[in-house]
Amino acid sequence: MDGTDEITVLMKPQLSDGGPTSHDAARAGGSLVQDQGKEIECPVMGPQTSSAMTSQQNVRKTIEIDGRDEICSVAFLMEGKHVLSGGNEEKIRRWRLEDGQEIARPIDVGGLANAIAVSSDEKWIVGGSSGGSVLVWSVESHEQVSEMKGHMSAVYAVDISPDGTKIASGSWDGAACIWEQSTGEQLLVRRQRTTVVVVKFSPDGHLLAIATWYCSVCVYNIEDGRLLCEFSIRPGSTFNQCLAWNDDTHISAISRDGIIHYLNVSTGETLSRWLIRTDGEGQWGCIALSKNHSFIAASAESLISFWDATTHTKIGSDIDYNDTVNTMAISENYDIAIGHGKTVTVQNLGGILPSRYVRNHDNVDPGEGMTSLRPQADDEITDLKNLKAMQEPNDQLTVLQGRYEVQSRKLALAQKELETLKSSIKAKDRQIDVLAADVDHWKRSDASKTEELAAVHRELEERRRDSEELIAVREELQVSQSQTIQIQEWYDEQFRYLKSVVEQNQRTPFIVQNFIAQADARAEMNIIETLQQLNSRIDWSSTFIADRIIHNFEPRTTNPTEEQVSIAARVTGSIGQSLVNRLRSNSRTEVVAYLPIAFRAYLIYHLCGIMSSWSMDSGPDRLIRELYSIVRKLESQTISARWRSLTYAALSPTCSSNPSMLITSTMDGLCDIIVTAGCAPSASAAKEMIASKFRGRISFILTTAGQLTKSIMNALSADYRIEAIHPLKVLDGQTMEVDSAGPGKKSRSQFVLCTTQLGLSKEVITQSGVGPNTKNTLTVTNVVKAKVVMG
Repeated sequence: MDGTDEITVLMKPQLSDGGPTSHDAARAGGSLVQDQGKEIECPVMGPQTSSAMTSQQNVRKTIEIDGRDEICSVAFLMEGKHVLSGGNEEKIRRWRLEDGQEIARPIDVGGLANAIAVSSDEKWIVGGSSGGSVLVWSVESHEQVSEMKGHMSAVYAVDISPDGTKIASGSWDGAACIWEQSTGEQLLVRRQRTTVVVVKFSPDGHLLAIATWYCSVCVYNIEDGRLLCEFSIRPGSTFNQCLAWNDDTHISAISRDGIIHYLNVSTGETLSRWLIRTDGEGQWGCIALSKNHSFIAASAESLISFWDATTHTKIGSDIDYNDTVNTMAISENYDIAIGHGKTVTVQNLGGILPSRYVRNHDNVDPGEGMTSLRPQADDEITDLKNLKAMQEPNDQLTVLQGRYEVQSRKLALAQKELETLKSSIKAKDRQIDVLAADVDHWKRSDASKTEELAAVHRELEERRRDSEELIAVREELQVSQSQTIQIQEWYDEQFRYLKSVVEQNQRTPFIVQNFIAQADARAEMNIIETLQQLNSRIDWSSTFIADRIIHNFEPRTTNPTEEQVSIAARVTGSIGQSLVNRLRSNSRTEVVAYLPIAFRAYLIYHLCGIMSSWSMDSGPDRLIRELYSIVRKLESQTISARWRSLTYAALSPTCSSNPSMLITSTMDGLCDIIVTAGCAPSASAAKEMIASKFRGRISFILTTAGQLTKSIMNALSADYRIEAIHPLKVLDGQTMEVDSAGPGKKSRSQFVLCTTQLGLSKEVITQSGVGPNTKNTLTVTNVVKAKVVMG
């Protein structure tokens, strides 16, 4: 039997709570026993049974996705016959449950497939990607039909309204949006305090529930965008799974401390809560509601448990996996799809839950499971009359034996019911223990309120200081813009003057040459000033960021993880092995001294690569460099510089078309340095610190670098080049100087550790000779020396 075969388990009929009644036994072909003239129905084993006695199927199918990454989202299709899966592979795949085979071509998301939703009519698949887009595909063809852009970061949650006309999305940027499905128009935006991890439409489509990471659950009216209520329950999941609508006014949500909360959105009250895990707080928790709204599936890390949706009591058996459960969904066929690690497991719940939870409630007999412990009064009278009418001892003995068997079965049933009551009492005792633990939890929470308020006060004070610094930066930017306008006005005025001189022929070519010389001198001065501003902002921002995160430094007590080793290798390629060794010295003194230097070195090498490129793509950049080299050999300085200026002007929209990508790549490099220095355990933790506090500073540095590149490309009298000295070069006094702002101890080494301030050089081509004898001579002059730290 292979992994796709079905395993059928025949369940023996039993007289128990929820089992077959005498009425079921009669329908199933049971036997009848005479009891004083009354027919007592006794169920027997036969080829037919009631609905509670039919065979249960336990189907478990595992789909291994070779060489793929984490599964983040699952959803059912085709009335539960197909399942969709998406995750870090950046594709959505479709699987047939009958044989576990992949069908149709994968859907290319263009980023991490963090969330999937399917319309109620099964015409559309909606997904969110790490690129910030909300995408819609056709279920039939897997072709993309629309794309909605508006988020600044990865989309972690999507949902589609019951009527299929609206789409909701939530993102890392803290925004929850509602879109018109047919046109892609953005209808509503609501900003939250932290990352939005869940968006769910209510069953009637009039309300939208939003869960934010470690913060709260909010409910909005879709028509006017009004906030109806907010619950502080601190959801922990990073995927679209930590809450579900029970009906139009009630929500079940799971928090990061392993508690399910039953919420009333009409009154804003928490009606009940119950604990599903007792081993402390955890980040991962998922919840899914069955299609018939009879039970809830909830996960805590790798364990899945099942709960009655009305009584909130535990039912069935638990399911445990070796991997953390990231996502799950329940089909109308009572199959549960679970995404854990790189695996999607699909399992039928027929052999796990009691039968009354995994069948249509309309087919349940109201009297099923209810067995009388004594006959009715009329039956007793009939029994007495029949007993008196019996004359033969053998007949009386047969009747008494039948009555004994009936009473024995009733006694067994009564004992079974007694055991059920005992189990119920034990369950209530466990609930009382959970409530007591809950009370203790809140007592501890109240004791920590003062400390939390103090932390909030410190954070507000830090934000106030940051705001003052940002105001100063904005004022400086306004002054810089004003100076740029004045320079532009001066150029315009000089151009008009030159034009009038040429038209009227009142001046000699010497005056024109003098003007060009003055313009070139002013252009060089502008380039030097912009370079100095860029160096100053790099120094200031590097020191500021280092001061803010150095308190997170912790000496390493264990071997570095695989991620930390990979990050250190990337950093070595950017700033050199010697500087990386100092950051990894595990000494706070060394880290305090070299962390701001590492930030400067990375920003300088990174910006130098950006500013020296014609295009963001390496192919066109290499081609344009070769073309310009040919032009410089054949033409004069002015003509080649004009060719360079026009070419860059045509390419500059391409180079600046995605500033968000440049900001992200710059932040990634800084995050790698933070992890290497031991100030953050992982790249994701470092990125959270950088993105929340320093994104504006990094954007301001990149803007200044763009202004400097534009000024260099527009210069006509010379080719200016930004200089950054690579590590391990020997100190050269003509092109570089030692940075006096380096670490306190002096190094005797003659080799460069890293560059801390950018330099500037100038190349001028002069022509001599006429016609075929024309000769170009290249002269290189160092304008501003690069500053370095010696290793």
